[in-house]
Amino acid sequence: MSRDERSAGGPALALALALSAAGTGIAAAHPHVFIDTGLTLAFDGDGVLEAVTVEWTYDAFYSLLIVEEARLDGDGDGVPDPEALIDYAGHDVDWEAGFPGDLALTVDGVAATLGPPVDHVALYVDGRIVTRHTRPVTAPAAAPAREILARAYDPTYFVAYDVPEIPRTTGGAVCAAVRDAADRAAAQRAFGDALAALDMPDDPFEPVDIPDIGIHFADTFTLRCAPSA
Repeated sequence: MSRDERSAGGPALALALALSAAGTGIAAAHPHVFIDTGLTLAFDGDGVLEAVTVEWTYDAFYSLLIVEEARLDGDGDGVPDPEALIDYAGHDVDWEAGFPGDLALTVDGVAATLGPPVDHVALYVDGRIVTRHTRPVTAPAAAPAREILARAYDPTYFVAYDVPEIPRTTGGAVCAAVRDAADRAAAQRAFGDALAALDMPDDPFEPVDIPDIGIHFADTFTLRCAPSA
């Protein structure tokens, strides 16, 4: 599945999103999806970072599209069927090989390698689809982590991620975390400059790709950790 077709809806859902933005101008075409993100970092008994659990709460409009496109509401009462949610779990992370999953970690200055998502959960809470998955940390994983940098963002800014709460931790490490909030005004200027530099397609529904623009909108979380033992 491509970056622009992450949900169960695929091309049909991407088209619905494009239609929703029609008539608002090209600058309003991004982002299409808004996700509140929760991060939980798990350490082993020695303070080595083992995994990160990611929780995504999709915006209400996109949640509605997921329910419709994935046919989660079999009885038409407006609420996804529990069995359908169980079957849907994991479908929103059916990514192409090599796709990083909109999560960037560095451990003591080294970019972490994350394994494919596991332990999938899908819920429906207050009119919004909530999914959860865990990414094993496969490297570096040999020594207790001292400083971790975490960012949740889509490089193309198709999806806008907000991380309302400081990342949580579990296991054998004690961490102090701080948020370095993105400069939203500067990010918007960078986004506008990137759009202005593009040779825009004649077709308003043709995807517009601005690589690496999303990092400007991303908060950076710094966790300074020590083994708890």
